[in-house]
Amino acid sequence: SSSSAHGGSKRRMKVAVVGCSHGELDKIYETIQHIEKTDSISIDLLICCGDFQAVRNPDDLACMACPIKYRAMNTFYKYFSGAAKAPVLTLYVAGNHEASNYHMELWHGGWVAPNIYYMGQAGVFNFGGIRIAGISGIYKRNHFRMGHYEKMPLDRDTQRSAYHVRETDVFRLL
Repeated sequence: SSSSAHGGSKRRMKVAVVGCSHGELDKIYETIQHIEKTDSISIDLLICCGDFQAVRNPDDLACMACPIKYRAMNTFYKYFSGAAKAPVLTLYVAGNHEASNYHMELWHGGWVAPNIYYMGQAGVFNFGGIRIAGISGIYKRNHFRMGHYEKMPLDRDTQRSAYHVRETDVFRLL
C-alpha cells in the first residue's frame, strides 16, 4: 500500500482481467473467490475482454455468429435472471462470438445484470479513480470506414458485421 498525504495508508485496487469468458461466469467467479481465499486478498473489479457471451435465452443463442457446435447457454442467463449475482463488479466489452441482437439493444452500454456492466460498442467507465475505455468487436478492414447499417432482424451476414469495429466507434473515445 502507498501512504497518503495525511499519514494514512491507501489500499491498492486489485483488478482481475480475463480474456474470452465464453459465458462461463460461474467458473470465473469461482476462480476469483479461490484466489481471494488463497492469497487473502479482495478483488475490486473484473474486466472481461471480449467473447463474453451474454446469452439470455435460446433466441440470443440463435443470433450468435459462431459454429453451431460452440453454441451453449452456459451460465450468464443465471445472472441476467437474478438467480445468481456477480460477487465482484464486472465490466466487459463484446467480441466476435456474441448475441449481436442483445448488444444492439445496449448500443451505448448498460447494466446487463446486477454488478455486470457492458461498456457498449465504445465506452468509458470510471472506477476507483481510474478511467477504463473499451471498444467491442473485432477489426475488419472493409467495414472500418463504413457506418453501422445493421438492423433487426439480423441475418447471417449482419450477425457478423454488427460486431465489426468502425471508425466512428474509435472517434467516440477521443
